[in-house]
Amino acid sequence: MQDPSTHGLFGRARLFAGAVIALAVVTACTGTGGGWLPPDGVLFAANASFGFTFSCERSSQTTQSGNPKPGQLKLELAYNEKGRNPLGAAFSIHGVADSIDPVLESEVCVGQEEQPPGAGHLVFLGRYRLTSTPPAGFPVQCAQTTISAANCRFEVDVQDNDRNLAPSAGDGFAISLTSVTDATVTDLGSLAPPVLFYSRAGLLGGGNITVGS
Repeated sequence: MQDPSTHGLFGRARLFAGAVIALAVVTACTGTGGGWLPPDGVLFAANASFGFTFSCERSSQTTQSGNPKPGQLKLELAYNEKGRNPLGAAFSIHGVADSIDPVLESEVCVGQEEQPPGAGHLVFLGRYRLTSTPPAGFPVQCAQTTISAANCRFEVDVQDNDRNLAPSAGDGFAISLTSVTDATVTDLGSLAPPVLFYSRAGLLGGGNITVGS
């Protein structure tokens, strides 16, 4: 098992939407990226590839008086661990946003604050399904293959270090897979095994991440 403390490689910048629940914990409203993490020759024998899109958008009428249109939270994540790892064999997952009440979804998107200049940091949470055969160490309760049945949750932490659209090996990506099903639980990357059962983090070997406000 990788030391979960490596998930803090990019620091923490958190915005909590609502007093009780925070399902999209972000410091920016949009993010997109893809690329791969190189093997470390110890815990991870091969590359891990990923691609994601995230947006938390609000209508131009959201802050106007009357009857504003709700904000909309969108999230897609593909992650492919390509070789030997602490769970065993290679595996892949597909992640989507948590199922949340439309009113709360609107509050999450409306509640965004301006991103500090140059920060380029984004953290988002959701639920995932397997798109492959589960490796030996994958929890049975999380080995769902349909998104309708999936309720175990992930956290992704990305850092857009170069702040441009060009391919870069300097951007950062971290992922945590957990057996948590309670959508009120945030900061999944700080949890301990066995609840946090897989984590991987590092600078990209190739690809690019773009984070915008």
